[in-house]
Amino acid sequence: MSSKNNQQTFMLGVIATLMLTLYLFSERPTKDKNNRPKKTTIDCYSQEKLALEYLNKLRQGAGLVPFSSEVSLKKSAKNHALYLVLHQTYGHHEESNKTGFTGSFASERIQYEGYHTSLVIENVSANNRNYKESIDGLFAAIYHRFAFLDFQGDEIGIGIEQNSQSKDCTAFVYNIGSHSLNQLYKTTRKPSEKSLSTALNKHKNNNSKIITYPFANQTNVPPAFFDELPDPLPDYDVSGFPVSLSFNQAHFKQIDLLSFTLLDAEMKPLKTINYNYKSDPNRRLDKFSFVLFPVKRLKWNSLYHVQFLAKADNKLISRKWSFQTTKPKFPLHIIENNNSPITIKINQPNLFYFPPHTARDLLHNVRYNSNFKMEFLDKNTIKLTALHLSDENIHLKIGTHDLYLNIKE
Repeated sequence: MSSKNNQQTFMLGVIATLMLTLYLFSERPTKDKNNRPKKTTIDCYSQEKLALEYLNKLRQGAGLVPFSSEVSLKKSAKNHALYLVLHQTYGHHEESNKTGFTGSFASERIQYEGYHTSLVIENVSANNRNYKESIDGLFAAIYHRFAFLDFQGDEIGIGIEQNSQSKDCTAFVYNIGSHSLNQLYKTTRKPSEKSLSTALNKHKNNNSKIITYPFANQTNVPPAFFDELPDPLPDYDVSGFPVSLSFNQAHFKQIDLLSFTLLDAEMKPLKTINYNYKSDPNRRLDKFSFVLFPVKRLKWNSLYHVQFLAKADNKLISRKWSFQTTKPKFPLHIIENNNSPITIKINQPNLFYFPPHTARDLLHNVRYNSNFKMEFLDKNTIKLTALHLSDENIHLKIGTHDLYLNIKE
């Protein structure tokens, strides 16, 4: 095959992979809108700054170079976020006959704003209350996580918008690119295969050889995974926060994962579903990425340990590390269908966690009570604040659960 044909084949492969990637990385809005609290106006500008700081904190913790903010990527992300909240929709696609259209997909939208290459990875989430909820949700969604933990990307544009009339409608858009690749296409529209490969791989050597997430000693890790499109666990509505492992292709050529285990604080192995590029039901993982899903959601404020053993280019590699799930900021009550009343103080927030008993066990049909301010922390956990005193125990119906509360000063 000629050098020209080799270059075209290489380019098509890269473009096809990244175009598929940007199409996939969009988190679905929460299924049950009744499970979302009313939102207030958010400061989009400060949220964008905080999102970049938080995302880079997570990337650097995992062993990757931080993202720098890039003007064209930021403008394109902002444009798409505005489009999404204007039409109260979500995802990557824009329709050309609608107001705010700047390109059908991110590859067109970034070039509309002057980015020199169409190669981009786009992450999108919708209807989040703030940057942290958006980013944590995308990291819990495994395919989205790998976009943020990309070995090639080193610059990003973040656009956050909120519908002025419907405060619940928000959009968080993240466009990820490569500075060296952008500069290459600024100088030529037909780069050689060698120069293209050099640009794509420039930052790989600046990143760690092995990326784990959650990373070693990470704290405030969410305990659960709920939903993603495409869905890696179609038989589960709730499971534990996934653990991932990525090998840097700049340092490895062949990986055989021999074992990958999650253990609780007492070093007891947990039941998991493990995926590689062959077993992944959506065929989104590459040969250098591995994922472990705990079958049951993890506990709040608990320590977990991870171990793996791999054969990489005929050499054995092993790692052991630990992470800590989120410690709630308010008193936490674990509800196991106990009818005994729980005493709480007026105007003091309390968390009530209803452990799921099945893979489909989420809180639905919650009856709201005007005596309380109610907010969903996740689909198994609510935050309640009593607004008034009561001489009698109050009975709340929380999905299929009965909750009895005693309100005191």
